[in-house]
Amino acid sequence: MDLPEPRDFGWDLKGHGGAFSTVTHLSDGRTLFEVEHSPVQGVTAEMLHWWYGVYADLTLVIDGERYPAFLVAHPTEHVSLTSEKHDAGAPLAPGDHVTLVEVYGGDLRRLVNQRFEVTHLDASRYALQVKVKGVVIADVEFRYRDGDNGAAVRNTFTLGLRRGLWKPFVNRLLLPWVYHEDKTYAWVQHSIEEIGNLENFLPEIYARRDQGMTIYWNRNQPPDRDPHYVAT
Repeated sequence: MDLPEPRDFGWDLKGHGGAFSTVTHLSDGRTLFEVEHSPVQGVTAEMLHWWYGVYADLTLVIDGERYPAFLVAHPTEHVSLTSEKHDAGAPLAPGDHVTLVEVYGGDLRRLVNQRFEVTHLDASRYALQVKVKGVVIADVEFRYRDGDNGAAVRNTFTLGLRRGLWKPFVNRLLLPWVYHEDKTYAWVQHSIEEIGNLENFLPEIYARRDQGMTIYWNRNQPPDRDPHYVAT
């Protein structure tokens, strides 16, 4: 696989400082990874609701360079995101699917190439599932709300079968081999960087959302001279 060149926007990505992560082995045999993020400054729950609805199909033109929005969301580890929607002209909705490709740390041993079904998207929650032959093997969820210092975001990754004859084999042997410890802990770091990076661009592009599905942001132009900028 040829990886895209890292995008350098001059942004710093957050580390673990201020974030809190846990790993819990659930009674039904699944494993739950949780990340409580530090406040996402300048970002609101309304912005996140909009973002998760459009990010799979949105194009951003930053300082004259054109990027799929997904590549801006994490400048070094995102590779591609495609959508399969019931209504091609509408935001993502439950029942739609997204296929994302990302490589944690640029290491192909940490490659994720996965198709997800959107199960929930509203003003406080975005949730997806991975299914194999109709059986759910993983759940991913983002919960968000307005906080005093920016959006409060918690996201989770739950891995394993809830029930079924194959549950012990799949949960204890198969999935830990596919989603090995190195990859899952790299997901935690990736998640912290991706959510924290929203501070760097989401308020600006949300203020220009009336441009539609291609948003132009010239960082050298003051907002008061940008006819598409709407203060939030």
